[in-house]
Amino acid sequence: MDVVYKTTMLTQGGRGGQIQSEDGSFKLKLSVPKEMGGKGEGPNPEMLFAGAFAACFEHSVRHIAKLDKLPLRGSYVEAEMSMYVTFEGQYKIALTLTVHMAASFDQNTADSLLERAKGICPYSDATKGNMTLNLKAVLDTPPAA
Repeated sequence: MDVVYKTTMLTQGGRGGQIQSEDGSFKLKLSVPKEMGGKGEGPNPEMLFAGAFAACFEHSVRHIAKLDKLPLRGSYVEAEMSMYVTFEGQYKIALTLTVHMAASFDQNTADSLLERAKGICPYSDATKGNMTLNLKAVLDTPPAA
């Protein structure tokens, strides 16, 4: 395998600390969510994870649509992430990605597109079996009847 991209991120202070790229082009102060005992005065790691996963997944959707020459005029992804604790005290994540598409294809094609995107998205692959991933395709411009 050839390396396509590589990056290094630095963190200090955990959930209430800060995160930055090694080159300094990205810096962000983190805040523990109120629901987890913090002040909730800023972004937290779960927000970053949900946003990054959604961006990667949308790119995969657009890539598959382009390869298949599907009439996808635009899209955006709404990511809803939940964290819960199992009876064994383990933290688990559930992520629902709702992909809104401006397209002139039918619901079956949209659903198939998401399943195929799931198959090539590196975030989907990295989390397979480790979290619950729910996908929903919403056609914002449904085909004419």
